[in-house]
Amino acid sequence: MRKRNYIWVSLLLICLVMVAPLAAQAAPVGTFIEVEGTVDVLKGGKVPAIPAKLQGPVDVGDMVRTKAQSRAQIKFVDDTVLSISPDSGITVEEYMFDAAKGERQAVVGVLRGLVHTAVEKVYPKAEPDFIMKTHTAVLGVRGTRWYTKLMPTDTDVYTEDEKGLKLETKNIHPEIPGIQIMGPLQFVRVDMYKPPTVPVNITKEDLKVLALQMKTGIGAGLTDLTPEALTERLWPPLFPKYSGERSMVEYLGSGFYVPPRIAPPTMPQPEFVAPQVPWVPPSRPPYNPDGGSPGFPVDQPGRIQPGQ
Repeated sequence: MRKRNYIWVSLLLICLVMVAPLAAQAAPVGTFIEVEGTVDVLKGGKVPAIPAKLQGPVDVGDMVRTKAQSRAQIKFVDDTVLSISPDSGITVEEYMFDAAKGERQAVVGVLRGLVHTAVEKVYPKAEPDFIMKTHTAVLGVRGTRWYTKLMPTDTDVYTEDEKGLKLETKNIHPEIPGIQIMGPLQFVRVDMYKPPTVPVNITKEDLKVLALQMKTGIGAGLTDLTPEALTERLWPPLFPKYSGERSMVEYLGSGFYVPPRIAPPTMPQPEFVAPQVPWVPPSRPPYNPDGGSPGFPVDQPGRIQPGQ
């Protein structure tokens, strides 16, 4: 009898040891509320990738990738919504939310492409509690709607028209100084190894280009962005017959735009003062009693001497 009880206790302990790691796993921090086309997830950032499913979970450490003509939308536990355009990728590095205490600490990385973020809840904190990282920039958020577009060597950030909006932008390398606080309807670019540019004002009409690129991806050609192709009118239009009527967003994202920058501080240069050297009059040549000129000896060959 005692032996039988010992066996049952041993089996129970083994089951508890097997179940404990599963129970210790954190709950999902987000859910897919939209999946269109080919979207996959690398759980914990590791292969193999698995297809994303509607209402499927998103956990800390996951990497989400969208392929061409594919999109996804994730709703996190704090009601933040992240929309991912075609040919884009994001990672969930950290996500902690305590609704009872009003505390949040989230870090989301953007690997490529274009994403739109809507952070709905705002908590009065000294430091931003929602951080977005790219290959060149760090964005600190307290409650904002904005677009993040990754280019080969820079990150373009566009804010929407939202009252009280504030978005902190800086270079991802802490040794590079410079922070810009963006307001509603503004654009900032953060180049590699450079501080963020001065915010440039944009309009609601300019954001229509980004809204369309959320459907097509930033690599779409001009013909893919026509109103006919997307059954939605775009103004200013982007196709060639309207060349010259480009929107501000398209111009800002082109290679022709050179954003203004904050001039680096200049150190005052000391005023040049010429050294004070006392004036010394030129010395007179020594007197030559023989009548020769200074520097020409009397007996110099070829010179007529006195009395000759």
